[in-house]
Amino acid sequence: GFPPLSFGVKGGLGLAQHQGTEPRDLEYTVDSTMRHGLAAGVFLTLPITRCFHLQQEVLYVRKGSRQDIGAVIFDIPTVLDVNYDMDYLEIPVLLRYHWLIDRSVDIYSLSGFAFALKVGDRYRLTGDVSDGEESIPLRADSDMSEVDLFDFLFTYGVGLEVPAGGLRLLLEYRFDLSLQQLPLPTYADVPFGDETVRVDNDPVPLRNQCHMLLMGFRF
Repeated sequence: GFPPLSFGVKGGLGLAQHQGTEPRDLEYTVDSTMRHGLAAGVFLTLPITRCFHLQQEVLYVRKGSRQDIGAVIFDIPTVLDVNYDMDYLEIPVLLRYHWLIDRSVDIYSLSGFAFALKVGDRYRLTGDVSDGEESIPLRADSDMSEVDLFDFLFTYGVGLEVPAGGLRLLLEYRFDLSLQQLPLPTYADVPFGDETVRVDNDPVPLRNQCHMLLMGFRF
């Protein structure tokens, strides 16, 4: 026979980034770096055969990125320092295949798709427009309610399981890639005397992606 239904918990580090695109109109450039955050959740594993298992998960994952966006504002080339913070509740459905099955060591791979619900977000921007004589500060700090609430992902990974007392200790690497582009904001608020004027720029179409290094237990 093969193992019965099992469940477990896992958690660790998420290294999130946005996958940049080459804009057709070349009005801006994007240089992206990672956001470090938490990835954690629970999972349920249903054996189909001795090697194939169906795995259902619910994960909380912090995603986003840190961006240097080059744009032209007031006909002046400007670099904007942008933080995108996006927290998701993800529900992956994965096919788990065990390549090595041993009483002491199991090596497996995972692949499948996930539905993601955005449960928190924040957009922060800083920059200065300077013509060499005068400098105008650019700022923004708001939510991203205009960005899609849902995301759909392709996910894959590899893992290792070893016995730990009466449990199974797992170490896992995972990668998520969004299947859709999200229109992320690039607007900025500019002070003019006692007023603040919002300068609108075209959204940047980017995809979520996240590397995850996880550790957990299967019961």
